[in-house]
Amino acid sequence: MTMASSNTPIPVDDGFNEYESSLKHQKSTTSKVWDEMTKLECENKNELKAQCNHWKTIFSAKSSSGTSHLRRHLNSSTQPSPEGVPSIKNYKFDADECRRAISTFIVCGKHSFRTVEEPGFRYMMRIASPNFKNISRHTAARDVLMYYAKERDRVKEELAKAPGLICLTSDNWNSEHTNDEYICITAHWVDKDWKLQKRIIRFRALFPPYDGLNIANELVLCLSQWGIDKKIFSITLDNASYNDVMVSCLKNRFRANRAILCDGAFFQVRCCAHILNLIVKAGLELADDVVGKIRNGIRYKKKSGIRRKRFYDVADKSFHLNVTKKLRQDVCVRWNSTFLMIESSLYYKDVLDYWGQRDKDYQMFSLSNEEWRNVAILCKFLKVFYDVTCIFSGSNYPTANLYFRGVWKVHKVLLDTVKGPYSFLNPMVKQMQEKFNKYWAEYSLILSCAAILDPRYKLNYVQYCFNTIYGIHASDFVETILCNLRLLFDEYVKKSKSTSSSLAGSSNVSDKNPVDSSLDEHNDNSADFVGYFDESDDYKRYLNESRTRSEKSQLDIYLEEPELELNSQIDVLDYWSKSSVRYNELSLLARDLLAIPISTVASESAFSMGKKVTTPLRSSLKPKTVQVIICLDDWMRAKGFSTGNYYSRIIV
Repeated sequence: MTMASSNTPIPVDDGFNEYESSLKHQKSTTSKVWDEMTKLECENKNELKAQCNHWKTIFSAKSSSGTSHLRRHLNSSTQPSPEGVPSIKNYKFDADECRRAISTFIVCGKHSFRTVEEPGFRYMMRIASPNFKNISRHTAARDVLMYYAKERDRVKEELAKAPGLICLTSDNWNSEHTNDEYICITAHWVDKDWKLQKRIIRFRALFPPYDGLNIANELVLCLSQWGIDKKIFSITLDNASYNDVMVSCLKNRFRANRAILCDGAFFQVRCCAHILNLIVKAGLELADDVVGKIRNGIRYKKKSGIRRKRFYDVADKSFHLNVTKKLRQDVCVRWNSTFLMIESSLYYKDVLDYWGQRDKDYQMFSLSNEEWRNVAILCKFLKVFYDVTCIFSGSNYPTANLYFRGVWKVHKVLLDTVKGPYSFLNPMVKQMQEKFNKYWAEYSLILSCAAILDPRYKLNYVQYCFNTIYGIHASDFVETILCNLRLLFDEYVKKSKSTSSSLAGSSNVSDKNPVDSSLDEHNDNSADFVGYFDESDDYKRYLNESRTRSEKSQLDIYLEEPELELNSQIDVLDYWSKSSVRYNELSLLARDLLAIPISTVASESAFSMGKKVTTPLRSSLKPKTVQVIICLDDWMRAKGFSTGNYYSRIIV
């Protein structure tokens, strides 16, 4: 074996050699036609082809042929371009469009206004468009404010054109960096195309005191500014104590303006997700000893990188488990993360037992066989709550008809567990039942009415669910729900008739024949003679009233029709859109009732955006600017920001 010469260079791979080698082998093409042409590989290596990126036409690309024929093709043809994006050939720089795109970039990315002053940003813009003139952070902020004002007018027009009533969600949030208390108000409605819409219409800092009266005044001011103070159907809130005072104030104001239906029976909706959270947290407190062992054991494993690696090596090699499913650590204040932690610990049960036999420090966290059995039962019990919570917290904000079935399952599992053989769950379940029954009486009306308007459920399914819960007393609950639904339907019928009569009155012009008019006057005068009475008109009125009393309402006809398949996949809004001709007034009721959000997730999701906006580095932002960024970001997403052609559409 010979030693390498000291003069021989030692090859060193620093991780970038592959990029260097690829750059060296690239053959430069100096002609600009290759910006819009692609070279193709052919079976015959001596033959080269080029394809137009726009029209996919193929040409010869031999070096002896040159590029003149390719240039002639590009100059003679009109190049197609994506919707709203000008072609390179006809491109003309527009400073206003460029500034609007920068505003979109700042808002959607939650970037600081100072970004436009950074050297890297200005260099990028200079390379992308030499005609672009640099702007200051103050100009960028002013552009965003102007953009907000324009979009606000558009959203205001959408709310004014909403064919039905509008439902609200509201929640409060405290910024940890600025200590400002913000209120978020979100509007929900079904548009003319029967699509569920939502827009944040308020994200504003409140002034103390943060009590129910002050928040009610803020809500009234917001609704008045948006011009929807007479179009509100319901408001969904969490269980904060000041919300009861606020709702009472709002009801009094709306009653005075005659802008509330059924005396407010459907006005206040309590957040189901928040209620389920309270119920499960109250129950888990009684199982904290076992849950605490699992939590501390997982924390012990994850605290050391070496222990964590050994744990997954044993799981993979000895127990052949899929280690991509990780052992979860929970967040104590979120019960759903606690459930996922319990579920993951059951998956790794054998590995944890194996580890407890070999690690003395871990033995204090290991569970006995009976404890593992109880954990498995607890996990199965909590799975129902977890699945229902996922529906309530859905990012697509489902219509109200989907909630009744989930809440009924929760109610049923609580009743069955109390009667079941697992006595260790009884103290926990009884405490959960107390909290559930407290709120069930309040929101069962809205959930049940929304379920009745689902053609898969109707009244029979609601009756079945109440029978499983209340037995012989179920009919009383169902009758109360149906009575309230009829009262609400009657209000929509009255509103529809008053609207049609006012339209008819404004469109009709007196075009009676003079002879007929004189006959009418003659009949009126003749009625003054003693003993003369023509009963024909009175008889017609009697017949009309009799027919009205005997005719079935649209609600009755709908309920008498057979239900659709229980587990069929349908869009309930699409169903009512197609049924609106047959069930005119009932479809108007369904449009508003199904738009009720059963949770405040829509407003709470804005708080996640708020945390990205009011960071420690941006704690000096004015509350007005925070509202502009949060609302504008929400409106852009509603217009389809996630789609690829979003930028081109907002520019157009």
